[in-house]
Amino acid sequence: MCWKLSKVKKLADYARAEPLAFVVLYKLTHKHTSSSPPSQTTLSTYRFVCAERKMPLDVSTELVLYRDPWEIKKKLTESDVNSSSRLLLPLDCLKAHVFPKMSEEKVRRVKSGDDVEVLVLDMDTDREHQLVFCLWKSGSYVLKSGWTQLFVRGLGLEVGDEIGMFWDEASCKFHFKVLHKVALGTSNAAA
Repeated sequence: MCWKLSKVKKLADYARAEPLAFVVLYKLTHKHTSSSPPSQTTLSTYRFVCAERKMPLDVSTELVLYRDPWEIKKKLTESDVNSSSRLLLPLDCLKAHVFPKMSEEKVRRVKSGDDVEVLVLDMDTDREHQLVFCLWKSGSYVLKSGWTQLFVRGLGLEVGDEIGMFWDEASCKFHFKVLHKVALGTSNAAA
């Protein structure tokens, strides 16, 4: 399908009028010239046109990796999987990635030592669990009240396993994933 330049201009006008139609794909054609063989009567090139700036943008084939969503990564320690019945969360990660996204009221309650119920979505099983997020007297932040039963025993977590978590601001819950199982030597971080 060959488009004339007038059709491209009409599409660009439409794209300016419709904000969602920001990029327009068009096809340039070159007519047969006396210097080219008759079998090559039409050569086509695909380009993108930025409708707002009227600038052609080449299509990139460069692989771009997206940011790693697992902002809290932790190799489980003995105290995370034993009878302490809690997951110790790294304070620097909470300050950088969780507290700024969590509601002010929840942050205030957690920092004052209250037990705050939070949902944790296990991305491996697609199940939600309700745990308690709190500040211990030692100054450590932990997830408890179900951690051992639902995660350690339920997922067979052991010392050295690596987990990943992040706080989802839109759904107001932690997302959890086992990134690497030491005992099995498997990794599902790309999943």
